Amino acid sequence: MKDSLFDCLGLCCNKPDKCTRVCRNAPSVRFADQLREIDGFDFDSVPRAALVRHQISDDIVPLVYHGSSRVGQLSGSTFALRLPDVVSFRGRRLKFQDRATLCAAYHIPEDARIILSGVHQDHRIEPWWTLGSDRIHVIKQMRDIGIDMVTTPNFSVVLDQPRTDDMHALKRILIVFEEFARGGIPCALHSHGRTERDFERWGAEIATRTEIETLSYEFTTGPGRRRRRGWHLEQLAGLAAAAGRDIDIVVRGDPEVIDFLRGHFRKVVYLETTAFMKTLKRQRAERDGNDALRWLPSPTEPGDPLDGLFFHNLRERVTLLRALHYAG
Repeated sequence: MKDSLFDCLGLCCNKPDKCTRVCRNAPSVRFADQLREIDGFDFDSVPRAALVRHQISDDIVPLVYHGSSRVGQLSGSTFALRLPDVVSFRGRRLKFQDRATLCAAYHIPEDARIILSGVHQDHRIEPWWTLGSDRIHVIKQMRDIGIDMVTTPNFSVVLDQPRTDDMHALKRILIVFEEFARGGIPCALHSHGRTERDFERWGAEIATRTEIETLSYEFTTGPGRRRRRGWHLEQLAGLAAAAGRDIDIVVRGDPEVIDFLRGHFRKVVYLETTAFMKTLKRQRAERDGNDALRWLPSPTEPGDPLDGLFFHNLRERVTLLRALHYAG
């Protein structure tokens, strides 16, 4: 790569008319609008919010993608859903009018606690930002139906784009955190980054903003790669130390990170996704020794519900995770 990596424009594509990234080489009107919508790159312009404490007691929380192919109600005290799945971006509102309708759609108990996970692919997460001022209205609807926690959208920081695009994404994450907190919903700040400077900035904000009680992180894409996982874990440990107080973290992806994180955070909430996805693929968990599962084909007849298979897979998966990562 011949471009300089020491300049924030070193990775500019030099195609301003086709590119939509936040870049100083973009048409001046577009760049000005992008900068204006976040009120500059500095974090200081984001208002402070009151602390809204979460009441999540479970440390392993199953993520339920949808309610299809199931007929019975799941048993459990806490479940996670995907943030974009519960929002009608075209209608600029929640898809569900009340808690009973939401819980019935996912076949979860009405008295269960609900976490909305903001980790998703860009094309599913970016629409949350495009709601603009309507985000406040949708957040109120979430509070009214009793959402217990939200993790902020993981607006992407990308390795091969200008740094100004990363700075724009990080500022949006903090803005959205403040909006959820102002709306009365406990929120986990998705404190990701791709440089040490990104995490230095987050550390300073977390130390100052005592309303940040919980972080969020995903180890499924870049941070989940073994070559980079250790670096990201060290940065998170640095954030926990910089806070100067006990804070929690919500994680998705590789469960091997749990042990490390438990040494630095007060509580590690792991969002479990494997059981659901394996069930959709008609695979059944079977213990393979004391520290692993193997997944065996478990075909079903067309139209057969998957309740039993999902219950079995979830039980086996949670039991193993608890034994391996939460026993001590």
